[in-house]
Amino acid sequence: MPRQPASARSQSLAVFLMKPGLGGYRDALKEPSKLTEFRFASAVPFTGRLFLAPQRQALPGWLQFLQGGVHEELGRLLNTSTSAVVVVEAAQRMFALTFGYGRAHLRQDAIERAFGLRIVLNSVDSKDGLRSLDTSTIQELTVHTRRQASRGSGLEVFGLDAQQDLLSAVTGTPLDQTLGRTITGSDAVQFSPKIQFIDIGATCADLLKAYRRQDYKTRGFAFVDHMRTVADPAIIDGLDARLIAALVERDLSSIHMAPPEIVDWRDIEGFSYSPKADPARDMDVAEFLAAIRKPDELTVERLRRQPVYVHELKSQTAHDEWSVYNTLVAEFDLRGRHYVLTAGDWYEIETDFVQRILGRIQRIPAGRLGLCTAARGEREGDYNARAARKRGVYLTDRKLIREGGSPIELCDLYTSNKQFVHVKRWSASSTLSHLFAQGITSAESFLWDAGFRDRAREMLREQASALAAHVPQQRPQASSYQLVYAIITTKQRDWRRALPFFTQLHMARAAEHLSRLGFQVAVERIGVEA
Repeated sequence: MPRQPASARSQSLAVFLMKPGLGGYRDALKEPSKLTEFRFASAVPFTGRLFLAPQRQALPGWLQFLQGGVHEELGRLLNTSTSAVVVVEAAQRMFALTFGYGRAHLRQDAIERAFGLRIVLNSVDSKDGLRSLDTSTIQELTVHTRRQASRGSGLEVFGLDAQQDLLSAVTGTPLDQTLGRTITGSDAVQFSPKIQFIDIGATCADLLKAYRRQDYKTRGFAFVDHMRTVADPAIIDGLDARLIAALVERDLSSIHMAPPEIVDWRDIEGFSYSPKADPARDMDVAEFLAAIRKPDELTVERLRRQPVYVHELKSQTAHDEWSVYNTLVAEFDLRGRHYVLTAGDWYEIETDFVQRILGRIQRIPAGRLGLCTAARGEREGDYNARAARKRGVYLTDRKLIREGGSPIELCDLYTSNKQFVHVKRWSASSTLSHLFAQGITSAESFLWDAGFRDRAREMLREQASALAAHVPQQRPQASSYQLVYAIITTKQRDWRRALPFFTQLHMARAAEHLSRLGFQVAVERIGVEA
């Protein structure tokens, strides 16, 4: 960055890199006609435009509530919001600097994803310069997590799982002090340099250089290359076509919806697909398809135009936050490669990474319980009760053990051979991640919590008195027990390969975690009657 005079003040900036191919400054914006456009002064040594949004005034959502408690008229108390976008050309690329709520005016499909993230990974010391990490764990649900440290720390402090966690934002102390004391990177890079307006062009050019560096690979962040942004238009078109076909055919087994960023759930009442509709607590693909007209005529353009409205508790209003396309999370194979759609962009999963995970789940032993097939449409609880009767195993489904914390289910079925069986149907509406987590939580409690074992012993004694001896007073020998993940699926040949990639990843991790605890682990397929 250029040296600044002592009089230069720190200015908070949020800088986005826009994708190549935009025809002009206005192409970076969703609705440029609603903004006032200003040309730069002649002394500004770079080209661009300033776009200013009109001030918006609205009554606070809490005003009516307070008015109900007093006799006097509280009057018209107004909240005011302002926003601006500066679009700049530098180093043969286009950048957007946003102020206030300026990001809401940008075309989300025109933003270069992870621009700020890559800059920060190239600019901070991973040994002691990290302050917070935002990660996303993609499965049948998407879990966003923020980990913060009270002071600059190394990467190991944050407990990051390089095989599972996808970095979405990083905050740290930059090695280059001209970037300010703290820098945050996600899609945008946010920092507070000492800068004047005339230096914006040079600053953007420097940021582009930082983005293109490869320093992150030697600073402990090489794992971010497990997922690479897809730039080839032909591949993107092919993946979008697969997405539309799956939505139209209601094949939702590898598709769900999730906020593309961390949100404050304390202020969210729910989501809808029109501003006046009653909000649902969660976004749901099937509910979205039921809420729109002519769902069989979906197009990618329509998904990009269709907004998801967030209903806020504080303001009692619904506002257009993201497009439906940006909230979709999907997985597809195309031409022998695996791709994931998240936050509005397609990513290719590194082929070697995919093959390593597949190899790990293929090595998990197959269960040999010989459980009966499930009836089509049969509820899991009904299946478990029927399987227990037919196979001569013990039904423990829905028998929760409350010992200190949250209630825990020991397992769904238990056998006289000391096998904990966890059963789950794999379908569009189920989450196998819950199955894997349930097995781990139960196993850890069984090993380390004497109170949990006391309750488990009594529960098994009710099934058969001899089973009480299966649960010792002292910590048990884990190798004496087997944990079986039993998955109900219509898939037959090579069904493990057919699982979504992130489901495979979580299965592999769960099996390895349980094996490290000492348990025997197996995975069993339960067929479905024709």
